[in-house]
Amino acid sequence: MNTYSYRFGKWVVNNPWIVIILTIAFVALSALGAKQLTMSGDYRIFFKEDNAQLKAFDSLQKTYSKSDNVLFVLEPKDGHVFTPKTLAAIIELTDKSWKLPFSSRVDSVTNYQHSTADGDNLNVGDLVKDPSNLSPAALSAIQNVAVHDPLLVKRLISPTAHVTGINVTVQLSDKDKVKSIRELVLQVEELKKQFEIAHPDIKVHLTGVVMMNSAFMEATRGDMRQLVPIMMGVVMVVLFLMLRSYTAVALIMVSIALSIGAAMGLAGWAGVVLSAPLATAPLTIMIMSIADGVHVLSHYGHGINEGKTRKEAMIESIGSNFPAMLLTNGLSAIGYLAMNFSEVPPFATLGSVVAVGIMIGFLISVILIPALAIMLPAKVRTRDDEKITLMVRYQEFFLIHRNKFLVVSLLITVAMGFFLTRNEFNDSFHEYFDTTTEFRQATDFTLANLTGVYMLDYSLEAGGPEQVYKPEFLAKVDEFANWYRQQPEVLHVNTFTDVMMRLNRNMHGDDPAFYRLPESRELGAQYLLLYELSLPYGLDLTNQINLDKSATRMTVTLKGVKSAQILDLESRAAKWLAENSKGALTSPGAAGAGLMFAHIGQDNNQSMMLGNIYQLVLISLLLIVAVRSFKIGIASLIPNLTPAILAYGAWGLAVGEINMAVSMVGGISLGIVVDDTVHFLNKYLHARRQKNYEPEDAIRYAFDLAGVPMWISTFTLIAGFMVLYSSHFAMNSDMGILTAITIGFAALTEAFMLPALLLLIDKPGRKI
Repeated sequence: MNTYSYRFGKWVVNNPWIVIILTIAFVALSALGAKQLTMSGDYRIFFKEDNAQLKAFDSLQKTYSKSDNVLFVLEPKDGHVFTPKTLAAIIELTDKSWKLPFSSRVDSVTNYQHSTADGDNLNVGDLVKDPSNLSPAALSAIQNVAVHDPLLVKRLISPTAHVTGINVTVQLSDKDKVKSIRELVLQVEELKKQFEIAHPDIKVHLTGVVMMNSAFMEATRGDMRQLVPIMMGVVMVVLFLMLRSYTAVALIMVSIALSIGAAMGLAGWAGVVLSAPLATAPLTIMIMSIADGVHVLSHYGHGINEGKTRKEAMIESIGSNFPAMLLTNGLSAIGYLAMNFSEVPPFATLGSVVAVGIMIGFLISVILIPALAIMLPAKVRTRDDEKITLMVRYQEFFLIHRNKFLVVSLLITVAMGFFLTRNEFNDSFHEYFDTTTEFRQATDFTLANLTGVYMLDYSLEAGGPEQVYKPEFLAKVDEFANWYRQQPEVLHVNTFTDVMMRLNRNMHGDDPAFYRLPESRELGAQYLLLYELSLPYGLDLTNQINLDKSATRMTVTLKGVKSAQILDLESRAAKWLAENSKGALTSPGAAGAGLMFAHIGQDNNQSMMLGNIYQLVLISLLLIVAVRSFKIGIASLIPNLTPAILAYGAWGLAVGEINMAVSMVGGISLGIVVDDTVHFLNKYLHARRQKNYEPEDAIRYAFDLAGVPMWISTFTLIAGFMVLYSSHFAMNSDMGILTAITIGFAALTEAFMLPALLLLIDKPGRKI
């Protein structure tokens, strides 16, 4: 009773007012920082500033016009785009789209700059001008042009002409992108609403980069606005069902609220930017703060029921639990800090914020909860005889069948380890949003009916100013484009060579035989100059050719591919360029948002594996030092690693694909599942060393004091993470369900495997 933890407990119990005032002051000052929290409206937040793919993408965007866009996808209910009524509606929406904030270019099938020959002259103008005066034959001719033009089909018009798109390119303000996106999206949605009212026979779907950024912001706001109160309610109900004490539940909820407020406030003071993953920080802190309060109050109630005074029971609870809680919270914090190995900044920030919240929650649990419990007039009743009786029955059943439990547990672990190998990193960024979100629905419709949302952009360099007209350069660009068109993942290729071939045909009386590249550099330059002089403002070729005419942009639109397919395609394309360009063209490589996410996922997996190794080594050393036994410290790692093996094995069996969030659950869960191990070992070793119990009696003692709190915290944690599973953002929901599965397996492992291992290596009559 003379150790630091008991002395600390005595000080807390004897000075409750000092504890309460200091704690509230600290939390209040910290929470003020929450006003400083800002939200990001840019998917670039998922990438470090020095990320190679991000730098390549930004470089391409600086060279050519930006590709931030809103895509209106129009679905006529009669299935026909080329009717006078639908074409008039497209012209109307095209014109209004020019007036949207930040709009710099609007492309549609009606304002497509179609070129035709008129003797020696080149006529360039809108493909559709006055649809009300077009005959059926003229409409059919226009449709035939559109569905066979390589710059339109599978980009702005479907091959069957049943769906069309209006692409609005925007130049968003970099100073306040969140405000810019909100302003633009509000007007886009209002324009859609008014258009559908005026044209009820046409349904509009909204997708594009701007809508994706908006979806990320909505996921952040939605999870913080909806899931936090839901989880609060669920946690309160589960805690009451487990503890059967209004006072205990109230004390734990106060601890949770203060921990979240302080952690998020400190994040604000640190300049943290809110993102969809970081929206789960309050939820995770809430979940992680529960176990400490349960252990303190359960042990406190146990002491009162043994006849101790309230102060004696609380001092005993703090003194007994403080070392184990300090270790478990430290290990949990290490688990989340391991996320700093992630290549994805929002996940690294999430790990740091949650780690801080965990340690704040620990401090509140060992100082404020005890102080308030002592100050309250009513006793905190946490004993439930029914649960204790059930635990006693289980102890005896386990001791009889412990060897069977151990063998079966190990066999199941080995079997599930086989399915673990079926997991592979493979995701699609539009699938981060579930099918109930408008962005996901619109994107799925677009992929199925019109065009793709995954792009690979190339800046193909000709070797100097005014060199894009060189026949050998254009020939290689066309060859590269045709190679891409033959790849199974590719839907469309937009290249400058298609413009040049059309112009060559135009300048030869529209003779189909001349649909080929110009034969000389001079001829190509003349064609292009004549064409550019005919183009209206906003529809020039700056999105395809750089200013000094030394390079051209080629855009490859992909089908609804997964990240592994994107990486494989990029690799094949790089190989083709290396083997076939022959100096005629050079390129720094592909760029694009989908490619960036594919690479970051792959890199994140590798960095998290390294982080998990460091984490495992550190946790192992801490456990060995804490229990003062090498063999018990090493043996305890088996049940700590087993839950992740079982969970990832189950994931491999049921899903088989891992995204960035799922790849981090192993490291996070290791820090969480160690909690139960430490508390069980703490009670077991206390019984063996201080009370001189034999191994079987020490197991009974550990189950008596740690068993019920362990199951209470387990059920509460699972319920909490299952609420996270209801998130509409896949990274959060997948992390929630897999963590819940892991915690469930951890509880079973602690019940079956850990005690059996202890009895196997700790023999009666020996000191430990």
